[in-house]
Amino acid sequence: MIFELTMPLPPCMNEIINQARSSWQASAELKKYWTNLIGEFVSECEFYLDSTVWIEFHWYLKNFARDSDNVAAAAKFIMDGLVTGRAIRNDNLTVIQSPVVHYYHRSSGNDGVLLRLSQSPDFLLDNFIVSNKFSRKSLERHNQKITHLISSQL
Repeated sequence: MIFELTMPLPPCMNEIINQARSSWQASAELKKYWTNLIGEFVSECEFYLDSTVWIEFHWYLKNFARDSDNVAAAAKFIMDGLVTGRAIRNDNLTVIQSPVVHYYHRSSGNDGVLLRLSQSPDFLLDNFIVSNKFSRKSLERHNQKITHLISSQL
């Protein structure tokens, strides 16, 4: 089963750094605000993934002049919110599995993020293929590699 959540874009790294430069209290308040906001939203969605989790971030941005790592820093608030909202038990590497995939899309509306989560990595292949425009032959080859990697880890 795949869960999809859409939410506003939390602060990115430059905003986090600027807040931290003003004072540690302001930085702590920013972190608390966004973690709790996302936690409340997630708890209203009423789902719980009790084991390993694969995550896909789809960042929707009006301004593509931003650095990808600056935008992806917002994942901190989202992952902590998933724990606070009790959708996942922890956001450490025993729960969150590799790869954590980030896609960047142009948005004509507000900046935001679509989060996709599953307890199986199968869904990751769908968007990977579409976004990289793989041919069917290449798809089969990559699918075999991914299947082999997953089965060897189990």
